[in-house]
Amino acid sequence: MSRLNYFENRPKILPINKEDYLKRLGLEQETPSFSFLKRLHRAHLLNIPFENLDIHYGRKIILDIDKISQKIIVEGRGGFCYELNALFYHLLGSLGYDISIASAQVNVDGAYSQEFEHMLLLVRLDDATYLCDIGFGELFSEPKKITTEIPQLDFTNYYKFDHIDDYWVLKKSVNNSAFTPIYRFMERSREFIEFVPRCDYHQVSPDSKYVNTKMITQLFREGRVTLTDRLLVKNLFGEIVKSPILNEDEFHIKLQENFGIDFRQLINQKLL
Repeated sequence: MSRLNYFENRPKILPINKEDYLKRLGLEQETPSFSFLKRLHRAHLLNIPFENLDIHYGRKIILDIDKISQKIIVEGRGGFCYELNALFYHLLGSLGYDISIASAQVNVDGAYSQEFEHMLLLVRLDDATYLCDIGFGELFSEPKKITTEIPQLDFTNYYKFDHIDDYWVLKKSVNNSAFTPIYRFMERSREFIEFVPRCDYHQVSPDSKYVNTKMITQLFREGRVTLTDRLLVKNLFGEIVKSPILNEDEFHIKLQENFGIDFRQLINQKLL
C-alpha cells in the first residue's frame, strides 16, 4: 500500500474540545509545522501522565473519544496508549496534520507480542513520515523521522529504524552502539475498533502487566517521576532516588504530591 493511500484511509477525525486540550498543554494553536508538532508532542508528555489507575479502581476504560476526552481534558487525568494516542490523534487531525494510526508489536524478552499490543501515530509532513508516540510511558520526547539513515538523538538516548519484511523496527540505545528493539509496525492504517479486544485484555487478564502493577509516570523538565504500588522513582537532574511504597495510604499520598491526583477522585468519579 502506498503512503498516499495509507493516509487517505485514516479513521475519521472527530470533534473534540481543542481549546481546552491546548490549554492543558500550555500551548496556543498554530499553523501545522514540524516545529509545532515537536512542541505539541513534548508538551503532552510534560503535562499528561501515562497511567493505568482506572484498571485498579473499577473504572472500565472504553475507547470512546467523548469518554477519553472527559477523563483526560476535563478530569485532568492521564491514561495508557489506547487513550493517550487516540485523543492525540484527534487533536493533531483537528489542527490540520495529515495523520493516521498504526498497530505495534512490542518486543518482550526478545519476542514480539501480538498485533494491537500498542497504538502509535504516524504524521506525514513535508514529504516525510514521522512517528509520534505519547502513550508508551518512557520513550522519546519528540517525533522521530521514519528513515533508515542516521540514529536520532533524544536527550541522552539514541533511536533508529530498521526496515525488515515490511516492518519498521524502532530501536533504542544509550550509547549509539548497542541498539535494542522496542517495537515494530507496518504502515497500514488501522481503525480504533481493532484495538478494543487488546484494550479489554489489559484490563482483566492476570497475565497483563497493567493488571498486576498499579503505575503512573510523567516527564518533567527536571527529569521523570514514576510511581507504582511498590516504589517511587525520581530521576531528576541526573540523580535517581528510589523510595519504597509500604502501603496503599502511602501510595495515595505520593500520587497527590507528585501528580496532583486525589485518589478519592478515582473512586467517586464515573465515566459518563
